[in-house]
This record gives sequence, structure tokens and C-alpha cells, in this order.
Amino acid sequence: RETPQKVMRKRIIVGVAAALIVLGVALLNVNFLVARNKDSLIGRSEQALGRKIYVERIEVTFWPVGARLVNFALADDPAFSGEDFVRAKALRIEIRLLPLFIGQFHPKRMDLESPVITVVRDAQGRYNFASRPRDKKGERPRDRNNESRDEQHGSPLLWIPSLNVSDGTLRFRDLRYGGELTATQINLTTTGFEAAAAFEFQLEAAVNAATPNLRLKSWVGSIPEKRDFRDVPLAGELNATALDLGKVNKALPQFRKAIPKALRFDGIYTIKELKFKGTLNNLSLKGGVTGTDACFRFG
Repeated sequence: RETPQKVMRKRIIVGVAAALIVLGVALLNVNFLVARNKDSLIGRSEQALGRKIYVERIEVTFWPVGARLVNFALADDPAFSGEDFVRAKALRIEIRLLPLFIGQFHPKRMDLESPVITVVRDAQGRYNFASRPRDKKGERPRDRNNESRDEQHGSPLLWIPSLNVSDGTLRFRDLRYGGELTATQINLTTTGFEAAAAFEFQLEAAVNAATPNLRLKSWVGSIPEKRDFRDVPLAGELNATALDLGKVNKALPQFRKAIPKALRFDGIYTIKELKFKGTLNNLSLKGGVTGTDACFRFG
């Protein structure tokens, strides 16, 4: 006669096996649905984003549960250019498992492989990442169900829980001032982001350089509605080698204007383990900074 412990062990084994079978069937079903409805899925995404999307193929991944979009491209707003806003070797999307059982897709993580991102600021000061293309009548597409909510709270073009970028390239052009900035070899990792929650990120990039010359680790506090970003709490560490902030200021005049007058940096800097804490309006710094043809003002 079996003991209660053995009976319980068998029940647990049977339960786990049944759960794995159900999971396997669910994943196979997702794979079938994705393969069969690729154009429909892309069409829904285009409608939600208001932009054309190109994907060579969609591969469902079983662990982690998600999908890999091969040769992914997101078109720019035609008002800015006829090129791609983002194109990448692949976009990986990891999906939360439990909502999948009830037919809901909740992204947990997104990974961009070798993306090229082109950011444009037009003569009116508008950015292409914040725009939505116009329809044939010249009006911006809107979701009537979310119209009032978006007007009250605002909604970003794309919300993601967490993001990982590997070997990325960012190209920025300011059509108003003629500034241009290029950052390559970008490796970026962030935790989940929400307006009312703190998040962390790590960044490595080559800014107007052949090799990575900027490394940043930071924690940023919550960003409530209608709050000046210069009063948001933050902390972290910055390292840089031969970083030409003069070129950065020239390429990003709006960024320079956004920084409080108490902070002014120009010239070429090498920064070693510069720790910062506070807010942009009240920031404490501790570390080593050396400059060539450089000057800065703090306080």
C-alpha cells in the first residue's frame, strides 16, 4: 500500500506533466497562429502605431516564450522622411507566460539586435519619434476609444516593459539648427519603465568616436505627470574618454537649453568614476574630470 507521501508525489508529477503538455499545446498553437496570420498581426501593429512595418519573417521562441522578428523595420513619418525610423537585424519580444493562457499578449522584454535609429527634429521643433503620420485627409489617426484618455494623460509612441539594445547606431539631425550627432556601438539595458515608477539603465556608446568613449549607469526616480524633469531624482556613475561635449552641444542645442544655467560644459573631457546624485537642478558630483580646451560652470 502506498504511503500518503508517495501519493502526493505522484499527483505533483502528474500535475506538472499535464501543465507542460498544456503549455506545449499553447505554444504550438501560438506558432501556428503567428505563421498563419503574420500579415494580420503586422497590420494591427501598423494601425496601432500609425506607421508601416516590415518584417521578413516571424519566428516563435519557446524559451523564453516570445517571438523573433527577422529584419524588422519601422517606417518614419513621411512628413520627416521616406526612410526607416528604426531598422534592425532582429527584434526579439519576450511575452509574459500566464496571460498567454487566456489569449493575451503582455510583453515582458524587448531586444533590438544591431538597430539603426534615425531621430529628426524639424524646423518647427517637432521630433519624428513623437509624431503620428497623417491619413489621406491630412488628419492624424486616432483611436476613438482612447482619445479622451490620451488627451488627458498623453501616450508614448511605443511603451515597453524593458529594453536591451546591442550594437546599435543612433543618428540625430536637427533641421532647424543644422546640427548632427552620431553614436555607434550602442549597448543599452533598461529595467521596466512606467511614468510613476523608478527605473535603471546602463549605457555604453561611441559618441562621435571610433570606439566606445561613454559609459553611464544610472537610477532615475519616478516621473509623475506635469513634473519638471529637472526635478526628478537620479543617481549614478559616468565614465568618458575624450568626449567632445562642444560637438554634442552644437548638435543638440535644445538639450543644452534644457540643462539648468548652473551647469555648463564645453570642450573635450575625460571623466573617471564621476558619481552624481540629486536632481539636475540640485546635483552633487564626486569624481575626476580632466579637459582639453575645456571649461565648465557648476553652481
